[in-house]
Amino acid sequence: MAEKKAAAEKKAAADKKAAAERKLAADKKAAADRKAAADKKLVPANRQLATKKIKTVSEKRREDRQEFVKISVYVDTGKILGIVSLGVFASAVLITALAFFVS
Repeated sequence: MAEKKAAAEKKAAADKKAAAERKLAADKKAAADRKAAADKKLVPANRQLATKKIKTVSEKRREDRQEFVKISVYVDTGKILGIVSLGVFASAVLITALAFFVS
């Protein structure tokens, strides 16, 4: 009976030790993961700072301009010409029809 009790105590102690080792390993892994995540966050921030410092001549000129807003309007002359010619043709047909009905 005493031997069984001693064996049970040994087994309990071994289980506690194994559990403590597993917990320690998990804590180390979690700390390493947190450190890796922090390092990953720092690397892009450093890269962004490096890219912000270097500006080309055109970028400097663009920033130094005093214009508030510049609006560019592009006109497709082919489409406008088509619409106008369609309108002229339609008006000619309508005037002809009106003249035909009046006489």
